[in-house]
Amino acid sequence: MIQKVKTYANVWLEGHEITVEADSSKSLPTIEIVGLPDAAIKESKERLRATFRNAGILLPNRKIVLNLSPSDIRKVGTGFDLPMAVAILFLTFEDKITLPQTEYLYFWELWLDGSVKRVNWLLPCVISAIRQWYKHFFVPEENVYELEYVPGIYIYPIGKFDQIVEYFIEGKEFYCIDQAKDIEKLYQESDVHEVDFAHIKWQLIAKRALAIAAAGLHNIIMVGAPGSWKTLLSKALPSILPPLWFEEILEVSQIYSIVGKLSKDVPLVTKRPFRQVHHTASRISIVGGGTRLTPGEVSLAHKWILFFDELTEFPREVLEVLRQPLEDKSVVISRVSGTIQYPASFMFVGAMNPCICGYYKDPQKACSCSLLDIKRYQSKISWPLLDRIDMILEIPREDIDKILNNIAEENSSSIREKVVNAWRIQQKRFLWLGISSNSQITSKHIDELIPLDSACKDFLSLASRKLVLSTRVVHRTIKLARTIADIQWQEFITINHLAEAMQYRSKTMFVDEG
Repeated sequence: MIQKVKTYANVWLEGHEITVEADSSKSLPTIEIVGLPDAAIKESKERLRATFRNAGILLPNRKIVLNLSPSDIRKVGTGFDLPMAVAILFLTFEDKITLPQTEYLYFWELWLDGSVKRVNWLLPCVISAIRQWYKHFFVPEENVYELEYVPGIYIYPIGKFDQIVEYFIEGKEFYCIDQAKDIEKLYQESDVHEVDFAHIKWQLIAKRALAIAAAGLHNIIMVGAPGSWKTLLSKALPSILPPLWFEEILEVSQIYSIVGKLSKDVPLVTKRPFRQVHHTASRISIVGGGTRLTPGEVSLAHKWILFFDELTEFPREVLEVLRQPLEDKSVVISRVSGTIQYPASFMFVGAMNPCICGYYKDPQKACSCSLLDIKRYQSKISWPLLDRIDMILEIPREDIDKILNNIAEENSSSIREKVVNAWRIQQKRFLWLGISSNSQITSKHIDELIPLDSACKDFLSLASRKLVLSTRVVHRTIKLARTIADIQWQEFITINHLAEAMQYRSKTMFVDEG
């Protein structure tokens, strides 16, 4: 009689139900695996034999065929070891199995002695299975932390294959986790930040601009001389971000599960990601790819900040790969091994010096660079890329007397309250659209969601002609003005909001504009 066992395979974030069928026939005692398995799955034959031998179970003296269905999906990796072992177990002891078999899902790789090894991609598989109404999961003990906060499921932690034998064959009770842990503790642990805006003296315009950027998920580049606190301002940004919703936590955590970045100390990603990329990073490490189509930094920064410090030190070809994810909020990776789409809805934050020495147009120190050197230095950032940036902010160096002043600065908690209020307004506005921030509004929805009176339209028309603004920049200015109105609790956009939004797109530090 054919035995069937269910598991799930993920093509990265897309899960597929896989049925492992086991059958035997009178022939040479071998194990054959069919159903488009890769080399790692084919090698599991020896692991399966060793597992049964070390569990004291004699395999039938017959040919065993294991079919991984559906056969049109390529199966990759070693996570099919257990479902295949369970299918063989049920085939061997089919008369003794009384418990239901098809309502359980099995995940893990086996060691030769039957011990269980953790897997990286468990969370996205389980989330996909939950959507198909599965509730019972046999998982490695070392992976339990990923699932302990997911409600409505039953988790069976496995350390050795012997536990499966004892449960299904000998009828012993099995430890089951059927209550999800309270995620509030994780929220409290994640609400601790190294840098607070109260630690940064003055820079009032920059602080307001960053609050607006955080409220609407707007991309921003800060340009200024060395010592103007560009990097420190960027690192203070996470302290004013709104908290992740539980659905967002699972969405982000699935990406981190794929690349093995979840652990017992960080079972889920409850803090908005802040990914800082070094200028030696390659294009593949940023957008993702490689032989296994792994997600890159743009996807690991999903649901908030991707920070490029020393922006002009990055090769131009590396910066250009950001254009598509900045526009589409996702990244499509196409290789010989397949095509995959990852989410990449991030807020881009860049910091750069205006020239090689860093003092171009600095009022306190003369620049030592030639005009040609400055142009060459700044040319790494193309104008099409700058068109996708909502805010280009000049950061001046503050006077030393202001920095030494002991006047108390507004702290991150106070700024965060304003950001969260603006964020809630946007959540209500976009409830039916499936987006979460003003910056994500598409051009077809701008007129509907951001109505402008005749005075505002005239102002935009005049400004776009004088400043030679592209349509993309005009749309981004309107969306930025909408966020400024939200943070001020105002229902309609005025010329003042548009003027402030224009001010945050200053290109005076760029020689082509200056």
